[in-house]
Amino acid sequence: FYAWSHSTNAVMAVNYTLSSDRELYRYLSMPEHRERAFEEIYRRYGQRIYAYCRKILFNTQDAEDAFQNTFLKFLSSASPDREMTNLPAYLLTIARTTCMDMFAQRHEHAELVEDFHGRPDQTVEANEINELIEMALQLLPAQWREAIIMQLYANMSYEEIASAFGVPVTTVRNWLCRGRQRLREILQPYFEERHVEHPE
Repeated sequence: FYAWSHSTNAVMAVNYTLSSDRELYRYLSMPEHRERAFEEIYRRYGQRIYAYCRKILFNTQDAEDAFQNTFLKFLSSASPDREMTNLPAYLLTIARTTCMDMFAQRHEHAELVEDFHGRPDQTVEANEINELIEMALQLLPAQWREAIIMQLYANMSYEEIASAFGVPVTTVRNWLCRGRQRLREILQPYFEERHVEHPE
């Protein structure tokens, strides 16, 4: 009875609102603290993570799915052996990976269609083009693909993309240049076959 009472009092003594991110993450590995610690992390960063998912995916249902999956993955990854130094950045990394996976599977690439050949007309079916662009994006190296999606769909600057990846701005510029060129090479035969003008 004493041990149970002592444990209960310890839980009641924790002020989760005042706990640091590092402490909250450590609590996730403790059954008696797990639920309340997760609730506090969710309260602190849930809105920010959802806004990011919504901005990337441009679809409420997809954003909600990505948002929920992000926190589920985060919770399942909690480990007492990991030293959490930047919790929001860690959550954002999970969200970015989740969104990129969902984007490649579900998103219609309307802006990318316009970027490469203008608005679809009767000559070219938009759905067919969307499928081709999705395939072409999947063929790119992951970093090129994500950089292009971040720039075109999230309106992120070179500096913001560089910060998200932790690389120099010059590296991001190189990825975008090479990624766009590779997309043109992949899609060029399709446009030529249908006599669609392809911008340089």
